Amino acid sequence: MRKKLTDMRPVDDFVTRNTPGLKIWDEQWGGMQCAYHIFAPGTDFTDILKGKGLEHDLCGVEHWAYVLKGSVEVIYLDGTVEICRAGEVCYWPAPHNFKSKEGAEILQFSTAGGLAEQGKRVQEFVEKQMKK
Repeated sequence: MRKKLTDMRPVDDFVTRNTPGLKIWDEQWGGMQCAYHIFAPGTDFTDILKGKGLEHDLCGVEHWAYVLKGSVEVIYLDGTVEICRAGEVCYWPAPHNFKSKEGAEILQFSTAGGLAEQGKRVQEFVEKQMKK
């Protein structure tokens, strides 16, 4: 299987609709999700994850990634911050959060369905809270 990055399926979910400048394209192959992410400068997932029903208010999906452009700060539960820069291959165990001061483009791999399931959980949690 092969595709150009932006020929993959554009993701339109709660997270992409509520994170300014975030664009994601993805496909699932061989039990893995391949996703191309563009983070606008100043992207910060803290608010989108906080208080949405996720354990520790952090992303609960592990990722393997290659940073194509820019840099990404990965913040772990214990407060450790890892800065991943263009040209680096990375592994991000769960739980974590992401920020990108300068913006970034990454190619990310996760187990199939993990991110989609987490996004669905966040959206359902928010919808339930809005009905109260």
